[in-house]
Amino acid sequence: MTAGVSAATKPESMRILDRACVIVHQHVTTMYPPGAPLPSTKQLALALGLPQKHVHQGLLRLDSLGEIALHTGSVPVRLRTREPHPRDRGLHGAVRDRIRAGHYRPGTALPTGLLGKEFGLLPHHVQRALRFLTMEKTLRFEEDGAYGPGYYVPAGPVEAVA
Repeated sequence: MTAGVSAATKPESMRILDRACVIVHQHVTTMYPPGAPLPSTKQLALALGLPQKHVHQGLLRLDSLGEIALHTGSVPVRLRTREPHPRDRGLHGAVRDRIRAGHYRPGTALPTGLLGKEFGLLPHHVQRALRFLTMEKTLRFEEDGAYGPGYYVPAGPVEAVA
């Protein structure tokens, strides 16, 4: 839900879409183990009794969260826990390499907009990738960072997972 918008003020069409997305999320995360391919949007829509456009939106949200991988040149797949999204791997490697090489120094903020442009990722996909790097302690997110809210290189040694 969007910050500052209550469920009561949200248009009915958005509440329906939100509910459909929750249904898709619950179905995919309970019925398909990590690493498993997913059926087509049409097959999921039939199984869930939902419109295809709502199922598609639910799958897009799961992709943005890093739960599944869509549009990677193969069938959609449920990602394993702590598995980076296939489209994020180039960004992961580059950020790790740049930190190790001293290009991004401890305490500096990452240029997320430039990284998105360089790797052809939308802003929410860059956020997905950087959240993963934060979980593995390659980066940290600071609300009150020296350059504003953002992702920063840790001051201590990098404990990145290879």
